[in-house]
Amino acid sequence: MNLIKPIYAVIENPALKNPSGQSSPDYISNVIQTLFGIFMVVGVIYFVWHFLFAGYHFISARGDEKAYAEAKNEVTYSLIGLGAVFSVFAVLKLIGAILGIQGLDSLQISLPSL
Repeated sequence: MNLIKPIYAVIENPALKNPSGQSSPDYISNVIQTLFGIFMVVGVIYFVWHFLFAGYHFISARGDEKAYAEAKNEVTYSLIGLGAVFSVFAVLKLIGAILGIQGLDSLQISLPSL
């Protein structure tokens, strides 16, 4: 008679897709994909934040050339930053394709999900 049954628990990170049954390269690929997704989301949120504040600075400039130039520079720098975020994606994808790194060659831009 078995009165006590063992309980097996598996603790998994919900941000990664089922890491317990995957091989090491697949797990590393998922980690890279997750970290890159977080980087992209933070970069886009940062862009939107600065773009909105640049719009506010444009409105509050009220004809002041110096404030207008600062707001214009803020828009320019936020667009350059967004371009840099997407350039990182392109460079990582290129490095993955050239060197054959499995986690980087399958890198994708995807919307975050819970």
